Amino acid sequence: MRGIEGWFSEDEGRWYARFARALRGGVFVEVGSWKGRSTSFIGRICNANGTRLVCVDHWSGSRDVLAPRYASALAVEDVEAAFRANMSALGIVVEVLAEPSTIAAARFDTASVDRVFLDGSHDGASVAEDLRAWSARLRPDGILAGHDYSFRHPELCAAVDAFASERGLVVRRGPRDIYWLER
Repeated sequence: MRGIEGWFSEDEGRWYARFARALRGGVFVEVGSWKGRSTSFIGRICNANGTRLVCVDHWSGSRDVLAPRYASALAVEDVEAAFRANMSALGIVVEVLAEPSTIAAARFDTASVDRVFLDGSHDGASVAEDLRAWSARLRPDGILAGHDYSFRHPELCAAVDAFASERGLVVRRGPRDIYWLER
């Protein structure tokens, strides 16, 4: 985990590891993997538990306030290659879908995914699209969670809150900027 650049804190990583550890077998999808910092907390756990780990990222930037930051990083580094190298170095077996989130979601049958963790673009429209697309893929007992639910990303929070309200769900909070949705 240390040495991989990213925005996932150690306490968020410990929560994320528990989130993955609770699943044996099944399918875990991470949307927005960047260089793999968050993935590093769950990869070995998923592999040991026989859980299919799918990481979705198009590695072409975002549509949110962080877009300039991502664009400058992508201009000087092949971030997808860095992600793959980091996973290889850690011995983590991961299926990579290098495409937009909604296109990747369409590859999965309805009710076929056990866990989805959203950490893609933070603008309201993208978050709402991701929530709709991936919630349709969740099994009835599946869990949808994500990152960056904080005052720094008001559009993300508004999209999550609206989605939860429409569906009769409750937004629960983990450490720092973690959230998940419950019935």
